Amino acid sequence: MGTYLRCFWFPVAAVVELDKWPVKKVRLLGQDFALYRSEDGVLGMVDDRCPHRGASLSCGMTDGRNLRCAYHGWMFDADGKCLDTPAEPEGSTLKDRIQIGGYPVQELGGMVWAYIGRLPAPELPRYEFMVRDDIDHDVGVAHIPCNFLQICENNMDPYHVEYLHGVYSNWVRKQKGMEPIRVHRHDKVKYELFEYGFVKKRLWKDASEDSQEWTIGHPLLFPTHNLIRVNKTWTQIELRVPVDDTSSIYFYYNCYQREPGKAPTNEVPLWPNPWKGEDHDFKYDVLSAQDTMVWVTQGPVTDHARENLGESDRGVALFRRTLLEQVEVAMSGKDPLGVIRDPAVNTPWLDLPTETEVDQTFEGVPFAEGLILA
Repeated sequence: MGTYLRCFWFPVAAVVELDKWPVKKVRLLGQDFALYRSEDGVLGMVDDRCPHRGASLSCGMTDGRNLRCAYHGWMFDADGKCLDTPAEPEGSTLKDRIQIGGYPVQELGGMVWAYIGRLPAPELPRYEFMVRDDIDHDVGVAHIPCNFLQICENNMDPYHVEYLHGVYSNWVRKQKGMEPIRVHRHDKVKYELFEYGFVKKRLWKDASEDSQEWTIGHPLLFPTHNLIRVNKTWTQIELRVPVDDTSSIYFYYNCYQREPGKAPTNEVPLWPNPWKGEDHDFKYDVLSAQDTMVWVTQGPVTDHARENLGESDRGVALFRRTLLEQVEVAMSGKDPLGVIRDPAVNTPWLDLPTETEVDQTFEGVPFAEGLILA
């Protein structure tokens, strides 16, 4: 699975984080890195451990386009080549024998993306909602103490919305003396594989078969991301980052259609999206926190051998089988589904429906009416 996941780019930080401090420690797929931005704005990411005495380079300092260790000043460029060992005698060739990992990084949509797999790196997908100049963005972030799969397969499980976000929500609201929300029920669901992932489609009971949740649906993008249209002017992509086996980062990347004549927002702000309250208990009435509650209570890595899957879990089973198939593709040295190599096809894609194309069935995430989304 590590080989498979290393076929893709992942977001590792928000640009605004480097505005506050130009060096940041990041962890991705069980590895630690030092991410930095030089004085002239060039991004770099190298292995975090200094090969001299093991100090963290993410505690270091920028120097031109390079990064120096705070301990003894050893300096590395963005490719991981050692350029300077200040305390060594003049004429020392020690630096010429020192090399650490340096990794491709790019900025897109206010996020910093990194690739740590086999070279050459594939194209960083230019998601349409991230690059359009008529859309503003903000990003919520949550640190989730469980494996990424427990998070991602939630999107292949449409039936949980009836109970977790419907029946359970009403039970919570009853405890708080609040009015119930309407619980929507599924009539049927289907899953369609395409070159970038799965499209999940559902037909709510009493909805027309030309509703957009049934004709268009929501894409789960390989390997970990999900796109959902919340309403006519708000689309969210859920960016899930596998930090290591037992922890993940969840970026709630929000895209808002800018009002005509309104000045664009130059900065993409980052805000915390906690799933626990001040009493350290779960936020039972917040939709995103409800999801996190059921992910983390499965354990850091859930024991699938103890599960009892039913017909309603066919989307989850399909997702797992497909991931295993794509792992085999990656292990053979080939590109799995979702990897883009041709720059000519890496133009803005995943078009958003226009306002007139969004109907009432698609708009508003019907199961979330009355709930706090985040």
